[in-house]
Amino acid sequence: MSTTSTTSSVFSGNSRYSADFQAVIDRTVAIASLPISQLNAQKTALSDQTTAMTGLDGKFNALQGALDKITAAVGGSAFDASVSDSTKLSVTLGDGAQEGNYSVEVVDPGAYASSLSTATWVAAPGAPKPYSISISGVQHQVFAQDNTAAGVASAINTQFGDQVRAIVVNVGSAQTPDYRLSLQATKLGNVAPDLLDGGSSLQTQQTPGTLAQYIVNGSGNTVSSTTRSVSIANGVNVSLEAASSGPVNITVTRSTATLSSALDAFATAYNAAVDEVDKQHGTANGALAGQSLVSGLSRILSDISTYDQSGSGVGGLGGLGLDLDKTGHLTFNSFKLLASDLTNSAGVTAFLGSTSGGGFLKLATTSLQSVMGVGTGLLPSAEANITEQSAHIDSTIADSQARVDQMKTRLQAQMAASDALIATMEQQYNYLTGLFASQLAADKQYA
Repeated sequence: MSTTSTTSSVFSGNSRYSADFQAVIDRTVAIASLPISQLNAQKTALSDQTTAMTGLDGKFNALQGALDKITAAVGGSAFDASVSDSTKLSVTLGDGAQEGNYSVEVVDPGAYASSLSTATWVAAPGAPKPYSISISGVQHQVFAQDNTAAGVASAINTQFGDQVRAIVVNVGSAQTPDYRLSLQATKLGNVAPDLLDGGSSLQTQQTPGTLAQYIVNGSGNTVSSTTRSVSIANGVNVSLEAASSGPVNITVTRSTATLSSALDAFATAYNAAVDEVDKQHGTANGALAGQSLVSGLSRILSDISTYDQSGSGVGGLGGLGLDLDKTGHLTFNSFKLLASDLTNSAGVTAFLGSTSGGGFLKLATTSLQSVMGVGTGLLPSAEANITEQSAHIDSTIADSQARVDQMKTRLQAQMAASDALIATMEQQYNYLTGLFASQLAADKQYA
């Protein structure tokens, strides 16, 4: 809130000194309002600082967005996998995947155990029967609403759907339907799903379940699994489709083009952040000049652009094509990145790391968190401080203005009383002067 005092003439009098009285009021109010003018100047300065920080917010948010693109460029979505025999298995890549050659021999893709009602399902009248389901030899009671095939299937799916799925199938014709209850295990292995009525089995086992079995990278170690979707490495997931006569080769590669585009965007965003910070110090002398916030932001940007990792064989950000010049700006050279990626792809990946596991991405993420973190970051903390100061100034201005207005009202009343008194005296003076003048005139006439 910004309030300014007015000195416009609101006093009117009848004496010859009324203008002087008004001048006294205006001058007194103006002097009393000087602190308010100073507070308004401070409020304007805080508003300018808020505008400056809004600009910084935008540039650092853009820098965070560019960093996220680098994270995605080294994540699972940036990798491609080729499979020598896609009829035997398929591959899905996720975060943490790394370039390399893998092999999987599918010994057995496994089978899901299933059973089918031995006879046509006939719903018995009356209360629901004491059905129970057997899963891997362990019996569990089934609480069905009625004795229909659909009612029992619904109860099984509701209570044990994570282990067995039940469906009602017609094994007859449309003219002569034959409804049966089919049970299928949700996991591979010899689950032998069975439905019992008072201890008597209602099912015939159809498919004996088997576990999936596979061998990774010729280890000689046969791994068993209750699911066909298996993880053979961090971020490398394989779906076993069919048994193979030998190892199926998998080649995982990362796209250099995606990373190149991300690093180029990062350089642009970084330079924009540097320029925005530079507006606040040096000859620019911005609204935030002299504040520790500016030096803190400059230091953080410097830490990001000079990051290095010993032993990576990459040679710092310069090895990725991000060169730092004398002005503190980054320039990106895609040919440098291509050369590093061709000769030391694993080193490039290790240098970049991840947002939580270390490397450049960890350092940059932590650094930007110290800038943008809600409640604790440099910018949110500074903005909260400005908001608090601004609110305090608004309150102080309102209180000061109220005091000035009260003083002005008192002065107007006092000056009005004085003016009225002087006006009365002036009238008396004029009256007496008139009498004297008349008397003198009369004396001259009759002298």
